Amino acid sequence: MTKWMRFSLLIAVLGIAALGLGVVSAQDRSITIWTKFNSDSPQNSQDEWMAALIADYNAETGGTLTNVTRPFDTINVDLNLAILAGGSVPDVSYIDATALTQFYVNETLMDLTEFVTSADWYDDLSPAALAACTAPDGAILCVPTITQGTLMYYWVDAFPNGFDGSIDALAGATTQYQITGKSAEQFGFEVFFFPVIASFGGTLADENGFATWTQPETVEAIEWIRSLHTAGAIPETSLASGFDYENNFKDASAGSFIAGSWSYVYLNPVTAPDGTAFPADSTSIPSALESGELGFAPPLHKTGSQPVSFINVNGWAIPYNAPNPEGAMAFINWAMDSVRLAEYAAAYGGLPTRQSSLDMEMFQTPYWIGVAEILNEYGTPPPAFFDYGAGASLFAKTVVDLILNPSRDILTALEQAQNEYNAEIAAMM
Repeated sequence: MTKWMRFSLLIAVLGIAALGLGVVSAQDRSITIWTKFNSDSPQNSQDEWMAALIADYNAETGGTLTNVTRPFDTINVDLNLAILAGGSVPDVSYIDATALTQFYVNETLMDLTEFVTSADWYDDLSPAALAACTAPDGAILCVPTITQGTLMYYWVDAFPNGFDGSIDALAGATTQYQITGKSAEQFGFEVFFFPVIASFGGTLADENGFATWTQPETVEAIEWIRSLHTAGAIPETSLASGFDYENNFKDASAGSFIAGSWSYVYLNPVTAPDGTAFPADSTSIPSALESGELGFAPPLHKTGSQPVSFINVNGWAIPYNAPNPEGAMAFINWAMDSVRLAEYAAAYGGLPTRQSSLDMEMFQTPYWIGVAEILNEYGTPPPAFFDYGAGASLFAKTVVDLILNPSRDILTALEQAQNEYNAEIAAMM
């Protein structure tokens, strides 16, 4: 009997008990979770939501919810390695569905199929979101909570001829920079490189998870990206670590911004080109949108081509060796309440995976209606790299090097990186 089979049986035994808090003891309600959110010293709406959730859980259940904050860019790898090493692991953890392959291959997460399909919120889940949490063999390895995607924010006054997210329209900006946005690291791959390259017709991975970077469409897209930097149309901070590149949209020196549906949480205060200032909190972007100073557009794309919005789903997962799986399932069931899930999604900057949550009044605003329209029309899953983090990071590193060294041949650099990645993946299989 494999590790997954053993824990599938455990889920079947515990699943029904965990669907009601009343049958879970106070001791079992005391659990540890890993998240990206700083509940001890809240800095934004996500952190504040986590702190409030802990207080509500402790008050309502009599248990103790302990949140361990992990770095946003390593939480998935940290969890996988901790489980493999047999070290201290949480009862529940936040995970990104883009990282599901590494957990699946290493058999490090519990099979939650019985638990999820028995839950009273199962039929209310977005099928697409649930698919993102489902392994190739059909096992549900996480409970999807939030769907987020990418789009463009732009200052209306910066584009007198209008802006539809296309390359040709971008050139019409009257500001110092045409655009700003992350052009480095895995984050840059997700919000910039992948959507643009996909709109050129490039594909970056095959069905087996190997890289397919050496396509003429990908070369063409990178040539254009490199020309954008060469022309000074995007600030140099876009190639650096950190988030200084955001300042150029906040002060309107850049006419457009490659954004995530979550960007409004951090992007404040903003000031329009005409000097209109908006609040120094998470209402800044929605306020600018409602005033007419700010507009939404599909993600940056080749003129005449279909835009692509990078879609990611995050969720709750249980390590296969979690200390308290029964309490973990009880927590997930409690947190998947439609109101709690809506509050989480709004604080996070994404759309909830339950339809009943999405229908709530908080999502019937110009901001969320606009986000939903773009995500629903242009949403596309990321390339299915066998090792997603390694593939996305190596590709981004290669493109940044090509930008910084404009005389370097693009196809040669892509071939070297592709061969490196594929050799590593072949060795893992």
